[in-house]
Amino acid sequence: MAAIKSSTELSTAGRPGASRQGSELQRGRSLPVVYTVVLALLVTVATVYGLVAHDAYRNVPELLQQTWRAQDAVNLAALPLLVWTARRARNGSLRAHLVAVGVLTWITYGYANLAIGTPFNRMFLIYVTVLAMAGFAMLDGLVRVDPSAVRATFARAPRRVAAWFMIVSGTGIAGLWLSDIVVGLTGGTPANLHLAGLPNPTWVLDLAWIIPVVIAAGVLLLRDRAAGSLLAGVMLVMLLVLSVAMLTTIPFALFTGLSDDPAVAPQLVKFTVVFTLLGTIEAWLLATSAHRAARPAPIAWIRRGWWPDEK
Repeated sequence: MAAIKSSTELSTAGRPGASRQGSELQRGRSLPVVYTVVLALLVTVATVYGLVAHDAYRNVPELLQQTWRAQDAVNLAALPLLVWTARRARNGSLRAHLVAVGVLTWITYGYANLAIGTPFNRMFLIYVTVLAMAGFAMLDGLVRVDPSAVRATFARAPRRVAAWFMIVSGTGIAGLWLSDIVVGLTGGTPANLHLAGLPNPTWVLDLAWIIPVVIAAGVLLLRDRAAGSLLAGVMLVMLLVLSVAMLTTIPFALFTGLSDDPAVAPQLVKFTVVFTLLGTIEAWLLATSAHRAARPAPIAWIRRGWWPDEK
């Protein structure tokens, strides 16, 4: 029986080395599921410790302790989603792959916060290991996707709405953090300092990494660049998990009686309003994009490696 050429092979036919490049692309796979399972086991150890050990997050304000515990709970709940989407991605699902990379981005972000922001505890080496493994998997998941396949798949997604949402929300959060920071640049004391006068690690990670990527994704979408859909899909998943984690802080804070603290109660109200709004928009954008998505050829959207072989 004659073999039927895939869409990738047909599109590259006639170019020098096209058949070899096409076959390499078809053999591409995301990281083995066992890699994700090992990562999930390490995250489970760290989250259980954070939830049950009374001194896991000592010497920090009570609201910050409950925020980290809420993130632990969300991480624990997200692990089955991570393992399932990683398996689906290995079977050729582009949408599952983008969800998995989005969850990995969240885990990388969260454990970077813990590794540099928490007082030293028994989980420090676990934090660093999770940060390294999740960070590598996130980067691998991003650079090996063919952006043109993502753009074609999500051509009917609400791209302009997503673009302006990411630009406006990213700029707004940057302005919020800078309003806390700039008062200290002329000799004052910035708000939200962390431990012993150290800057809040969220400032560093947001201003140096998350916010620039979010805004860049929005700009790329507006310019109709192929990488825009890839970055936007991943970052919207990450931002949705972040919104859920911040909303989960509310019941943790209520359980510990923080709602009776006049200094904390307004922050809880702000969390509820802001992250309910952001989470609703993020969920709508992701659900609408997934519903309108076309189906790319299985595995054709992922490259064999980070760089093509030079032969």
